[in-house]
Amino acid sequence: MRILDRYLLNSFIGALIYCLCLFFILFIVIDAFNNLDEFLKSGVDLRIIGSYYLFSMPMILIQVVPVAVLVSVLYVLGSLNRHNEIIAMKASGVSAFHILAPYLFMGALISFSVFMVSEKVVPKASVTSASIMEGLIEKGKKNFGDRIIKNVTLFAKGSRMVYAREFEVATDTLYDVVVLDDEKRLVQTKITGKKAVYKNGLWHMYEAIQFQMNNHGEIEGEPQFLDSLVLNLDARPADFLKESSQIETMNTKQLKEYMDHLRGTSQKLAKKLMVDFHYKIAFPFVSFVVMLIGAPLAMRNERGAALKGIGTSVGIVAIYYGINSLCLAFGKGGHLPPLFSAWFSNLFFAAYGIYLIKTNP
Repeated sequence: MRILDRYLLNSFIGALIYCLCLFFILFIVIDAFNNLDEFLKSGVDLRIIGSYYLFSMPMILIQVVPVAVLVSVLYVLGSLNRHNEIIAMKASGVSAFHILAPYLFMGALISFSVFMVSEKVVPKASVTSASIMEGLIEKGKKNFGDRIIKNVTLFAKGSRMVYAREFEVATDTLYDVVVLDDEKRLVQTKITGKKAVYKNGLWHMYEAIQFQMNNHGEIEGEPQFLDSLVLNLDARPADFLKESSQIETMNTKQLKEYMDHLRGTSQKLAKKLMVDFHYKIAFPFVSFVVMLIGAPLAMRNERGAALKGIGTSVGIVAIYYGINSLCLAFGKGGHLPPLFSAWFSNLFFAAYGIYLIKTNP
């Protein structure tokens, strides 16, 4: 690595660490004020609140990284511009691309790192933080084992998928339960119940309704109403605790398995999940896209270009998020292909960033 590259990277890394810490603190302070009434009403210990934000950190990280990357590169290149260092580099024969190369490398590295964090760390950490908020804070449970986890999903043996709106850990009870039996990725039987309690190695479901499904995912015949039903799921409460996660906090592998088990139930749901699947892969690369846009604009050296570049960069990133939201909405509504709706904003604005780099004097 050249001395110039190290110089450029060191200044950027320092600014990035500072911005990440600042945005972390701002995010937590704002969120704490928003939840202040809940904290005071529940009277929870500060250690519980601290643990909630500790487990929320990975999710906060992937949200604030793109903004931190943009602010850092704008600040660093703006500073170089003010001190005429970019002019000196170009006068020494260093091209605009070679000046930007270390930043683009860092943008790509940050994007891959965010992807790994979102795949490996975020799902379990987010489930734990949500269970602390919902069980220990909102519902006033005293022990971590008494917490409630919402929206749990488990793929049991025998091609069965079990979903519950809530899982009460202390009583081994599932509430608002849905059990799907599928064969060759087609749902054959659907069972719903008000609750299911784990007793003596079996799950006892109460106020159950059983439906038979045809090959098109439609209900066939009359449903069967049962006061109670014993389910041999070959699954313990600990399995739900280990695998529990909402769709928003699943990694790509878990979401793919979830989609495979739901195949044949609803085309509308399948399209929404497919958009979510592709977006989970596309979202981490926002950091690289904002680097491609912000860096070439911030390093322009004509009069007033630094301030203009900062304003333009922020405006373009705002437009990026607006277009991205529209594409996702159209994709989930079935008006755009899932892959296109998830990746269009990244590819379009990345192409624009490459254009800015090529046209940078």
